[in-house]
Amino acid sequence: MPRRLAGYYPIMPTPYRGDGEVDLASARRLVGYLIENGAQGMSPNGGDSEARHLTADERMRVCDAVLEANAGRTPVLVGTTAHEVAESALLTRHAQRAGADAVFVMPAWEAKELTHEEMLARYNAILDGSDIPVMIHATVNMDVAFMEAALERFPQVQYIKEETTFGPRLREYVRALGNRVTIFGPGLHYPAELAWGAQGVMPSCCAPHSHARVFSLWQAGRRDEARQLWNRMLPLVFWRWHTAAQEAGKLYLQELGVFETRCVRPDVDVRKLDEADRQEMLTILAAMGRPPY
Repeated sequence: MPRRLAGYYPIMPTPYRGDGEVDLASARRLVGYLIENGAQGMSPNGGDSEARHLTADERMRVCDAVLEANAGRTPVLVGTTAHEVAESALLTRHAQRAGADAVFVMPAWEAKELTHEEMLARYNAILDGSDIPVMIHATVNMDVAFMEAALERFPQVQYIKEETTFGPRLREYVRALGNRVTIFGPGLHYPAELAWGAQGVMPSCCAPHSHARVFSLWQAGRRDEARQLWNRMLPLVFWRWHTAAQEAGKLYLQELGVFETRCVRPDVDVRKLDEADRQEMLTILAAMGRPPY
């Protein structure tokens, strides 16, 4: 029976070897690192995983490696958005066969020009032949009316990830649909997103122990403590987002011995981090105290 998803589900960056090939050994180490630090779940093949720059074969191999290393210890939520509907459908069916707990998927990487009916038609094609639980990865042209239509048409839709407004739209979905689906936020206003009714967040793999602990404290009613812990994390969150998001997250994992390199794909538009950026990260981590972060 599918497990209900809730909590800290970090988007897992895709590691590469020095030759640019996907590093499945580092991906497996990341699974162990997240579990050891209390992550309630994990999410490979999302946007911050550089998924749009991976081949379908690479994404399926990452999916398989994560699920194998996880071995059922936490739920795994797999991203299946792709450039083409047929590829997205292929990835969705593969995730189900491989044993993923759910998939999260946009109708397309660039969906803002699509009408509601066009997006519903794309979801119909993507979900054809599978019945795995689905998280709709919301886009700016979706609204409550679209979500209601999707829920009516696709019974496997059980979750929404909303990050298009970082607040107002998330609260709108919670008010209108929170009794029918579970809402996840991006984790950038976490724990405010929990206060607004979100039941999970999908930020980075930086400071997984602290991210997971914030959720546990919130659920236990210790909300002042949750906010205090979040406030301790904010310099690291700010550093990661305002330095070079993909490479910065990998630099963090490389420093802790999880990843071999901090390489990103050449077509990912980020600047190269230098030693000053690394030293700033180390200063922030020192201020946070000894691991686990």
